[in-house]
Amino acid sequence: MKKAMIITVGTGRTGEDIAHAICLSIKQQNPDYLVFLKTRETDERTMPFIRNNAILDQRQYQEIELSSPDDIEKIVVECHAAISALSKKGYDPQDMVADYTSGTKAMSAGLTIAAIKGNVGALVYVTGEKDDGGRVMSGTERSISLEPNRIRADGLFQDAIRLFNLYQFDACLEALSKAETLVADPVFIDKVKALETLAKAYMSWDKFQIAESFNLLKEFKKEIFLKEWGIERQVKNNKQALYTEKENKFCEERMVDLLENARRRGEREKKFDDAIARLYRLCEYIAQCYISWRNLYMKTGSDVDTSNLDLSSLTVNIKEKYEKYRDGKESRVKLPLYASYDLLLDLDELPGKYFFKDEKKTKKLLGLRNASILAHGFNPVSEKVYKEMFLFMEEFVRKVVRDFEYTRGRIRFPTLISP
Repeated sequence: MKKAMIITVGTGRTGEDIAHAICLSIKQQNPDYLVFLKTRETDERTMPFIRNNAILDQRQYQEIELSSPDDIEKIVVECHAAISALSKKGYDPQDMVADYTSGTKAMSAGLTIAAIKGNVGALVYVTGEKDDGGRVMSGTERSISLEPNRIRADGLFQDAIRLFNLYQFDACLEALSKAETLVADPVFIDKVKALETLAKAYMSWDKFQIAESFNLLKEFKKEIFLKEWGIERQVKNNKQALYTEKENKFCEERMVDLLENARRRGEREKKFDDAIARLYRLCEYIAQCYISWRNLYMKTGSDVDTSNLDLSSLTVNIKEKYEKYRDGKESRVKLPLYASYDLLLDLDELPGKYFFKDEKKTKKLLGLRNASILAHGFNPVSEKVYKEMFLFMEEFVRKVVRDFEYTRGRIRFPTLISP
């Protein structure tokens, strides 16, 4: 495995002292190829001592004079170019070492930044006992090595937390996958795996895969991380809500769940057509719940058939009114949205009253949804329309859910606290 090393060259007190430290670092790292980043001054004062040292025997090396040793931006560009050139020579960035011990502060900072951006495998720095002038005394030098991969892994993990909080679960999982490949620390990997499980659970929930989400949270055993991220109580509440939804097709929790799902699409993702589609489904679902709770759907085995209304328990006048919705081919009574709420109004149920309280407004909002490209039309939904319909449906859910704020608190996705 070929190894390359990039070194910033400073002047020190005499030039020879810095050359000694650099040669010691070269000996410890034992690279096949060297790149010296120098200035005009260090070319004259320090490089001669390095060139004459036996450490360079049998080694290939290159000297690059930096154009502006005090301009970090230019140095980053030139260091990055040096790293790219080494890659083209066949050196893997993970097999490169960047020594930023000497040179101007801008040189050290520039090489460090370029090394991290370029995925260089290690950063090294030579230190030791210092004299009154703050310089390392010859003979006391020792090399300290840092792994940029850990820095990158920690950065990716923080990105994953941010993406989780934005409900971008696919991107969160991608960041965690990259972080996992960078370090072998079992404690870090354990934390990555824990967040992966949570991201998969809430991604499933976001896609209405209720049973899968519940099972993932139920089997989650890393409560220590839930405490660290400040979400222990919220996850517990979420599991309770998911269990209720899993066991009950028609429940208040699912009403609020649909509302919250629409909110995430609209507020966070600005996908207003998607949000409106969910709000329309919520409107349908509320009617289905109340009709089901009145035992007015035909049963298929242990389940109810929402596309087949049972007219037998209705009064004669109501029964005749809805007989016209019977499908001649299948002999099913299939109620469209308006007819479902008309039935609830006839039954003196709250949803029917709310739906027709301002019938003009209701028809307007549902008509705008029907014009959406995701429904029957070709018009995109505007943010204004989304907000208007969201407020309408939020008020609707508040009317029909007994303890709306409590239920919403159990449905809301957690927000991780970044440690």
